[in-house]
Amino acid sequence: MKRLTLTAIALSISAFANADQLGDNGLSGEITGLIGFTAEQSNFNTDEKRKTDGELNTSGSSESGFTAAPLGQIRYTFNDRNQVFVGTSREDLAVGDFVLEAGYTRAIGEHSSLTLSFLPSLGGETWEDPFVINQDREITDVSSNAFRINYANILNSNISADLAYFTKELDSEQSGKLSSGDIISALDRDGSGIYSKFTYRYGINETSMFEPSLLYKSFSADGDAMSNTTYGVELSYKKLTGRHAFAISGNYEATSYDAQHPTFNTTQKDHTFGMFGAYEYDQLFGWKNVSFNAIAGFDITSSNIAFYESSEIIIGTGITYNF
Repeated sequence: MKRLTLTAIALSISAFANADQLGDNGLSGEITGLIGFTAEQSNFNTDEKRKTDGELNTSGSSESGFTAAPLGQIRYTFNDRNQVFVGTSREDLAVGDFVLEAGYTRAIGEHSSLTLSFLPSLGGETWEDPFVINQDREITDVSSNAFRINYANILNSNISADLAYFTKELDSEQSGKLSSGDIISALDRDGSGIYSKFTYRYGINETSMFEPSLLYKSFSADGDAMSNTTYGVELSYKKLTGRHAFAISGNYEATSYDAQHPTFNTTQKDHTFGMFGAYEYDQLFGWKNVSFNAIAGFDITSSNIAFYESSEIIIGTGITYNF
């Protein structure tokens, strides 16, 4: 499953109201259950084992279906300024990112906080060798772990920094296995990278805000043709009015690879555009701790190599219980 699919089966706009507060001492959190419809087009869709259109450098097959999952976060706050937590990151979900996270947050000053956390592997699947054609491709597991530092409202300002170091490893990396040794080594997808995101929060009034962000990612793969650098921008708007909360975000990313792809004889360049919208209605049926959620989003990646083009959409609804 791709990032957007995982993103959209989770939502917690409630983080908007208390983004710079740890809350009262004791146990707190939320549990969200959503169901959604997803559709995806990609050459890395592991439900379609054989690429049979006769040409490798073409767009992938499409799949669609329904998905459901219970998600949430549990937090324990102590001594007013310290908190430990585990679950899905609330701030990321409202703008269309999905991560599992366990960590510690320390309040600094009146509005700032510093968070140290570990993001364990979500587990995933991909092809051992995605470049096989007219025969069945074999599936392998992918693991990715990350260590994250988040400094919210630096020195009580409206600027926040989110930094991470991550690793990626395939159980069986066989890319280009029918080719020569040099090609195989250039296509190795194992590696490590860094992620950074800097956000400025602009409060329009007491109930709405804009959040522009700058993004930088760098991935150093064992294969030169898979190493890449990404620059991106994101703009989010969040609004509270009565029991209603709205969030919408748009993002653009440009990714350049370090070396020529030996299979397609050109250096890969990707452009990704996405939008994500979320709505929450608080106190559903008058129940104080229950809210209704609705989400929708899409990601589109265009590339100078048609093989790497992809798209994904998600629509979903669900219920959140806060405690």
